[in-house]
Amino acid sequence: MGKKQASPKPVATKPASSKQPSAAEQALRQALQKWANVFDKPEVAEQFEGYNKTFQFIFPDVKVNLQLIIKDKKATIAEGLNENAEMSLEVESKIFLGIAKGEIDPMEEFMNGNLKPKGDMSDLEKLQVFIE
Repeated sequence: MGKKQASPKPVATKPASSKQPSAAEQALRQALQKWANVFDKPEVAEQFEGYNKTFQFIFPDVKVNLQLIIKDKKATIAEGLNENAEMSLEVESKIFLGIAKGEIDPMEEFMNGNLKPKGDMSDLEKLQVFIE
């Protein structure tokens, strides 16, 4: 008999939990949902033809992990940490919310080290469609 192969590491995604989310988590989810809703515009959805990737957002100050999953020209939000995400972005929640509202310049925050991306920078650039 051969060696037993290790099972692949499960992806920690979960449906909305029964616990009441904090105000910060609700605000972050709403901001990401607005981004996901941008895919309702055909001109935006077409830019993502054949683009199927997961963006992991890590908000360490409020201990919240959310994912923006782009698949088949649609976007959905999921809770949890996906270690297999193509791009991850660690950022404080207030900075992210400011960027999402157009009040904070993401390039300035990146240059100041307040946005900590991991992955292909061209994927990070794809997020510009949400803040234009």
